[in-house]
Amino acid sequence: MIRINLLPVRVLKKKETTRQMLSILSLSLGGVVLIIIFFHLSLSSRLGKVEAQIAVYNEEIKKLKIDTKDVDKFKAEKEDLQRRLNIIYTLQRAKTGPVRVLDELATSLPGRLWLTSLKEKDGKMEMKGIALDNPTIAQFMTRLEKAGGIKNVELIVSQQLERKDIKLKEFTLTCIVEFGLPPSGPAS
Repeated sequence: MIRINLLPVRVLKKKETTRQMLSILSLSLGGVVLIIIFFHLSLSSRLGKVEAQIAVYNEEIKKLKIDTKDVDKFKAEKEDLQRRLNIIYTLQRAKTGPVRVLDELATSLPGRLWLTSLKEKDGKMEMKGIALDNPTIAQFMTRLEKAGGIKNVELIVSQQLERKDIKLKEFTLTCIVEFGLPPSGPAS
């Protein structure tokens, strides 16, 4: 009988299978390494782009901060100019206000009434005068109420006075005066 030794074939098959397994393992590891390298390169390029974008945004922020400083400077200048304009208009009011009030008083005076004293302090005015009768005083008060810039006219005292055999009425009035600009004044 012939005897065949199959042992070397089995060893050869085993070696071949091991070599195939090692080849598959090394190819798999190589594939995994290639995939990792690809993702690393991809993420690195994305990271580079994001860092470049961050640098651009930081430059824009610096420019906007400079612009913001300019805007704040302009706002401060505007507030300063508005404050100066308000001072100018206040001075104009103080300059023209008394003239306007005296003009209103002169046009409101009836023919039979004379003012003997006129005092103004902090917008409150006191007038003393002499009239021929009470209706003349009432007429004067009515005209003052209708005049612009004069408000709350009140009769404080009205008493009889005799001068050279003529009976006169001595009176004291108070009112509030508003030294305002005409309607064409500034808009705050």
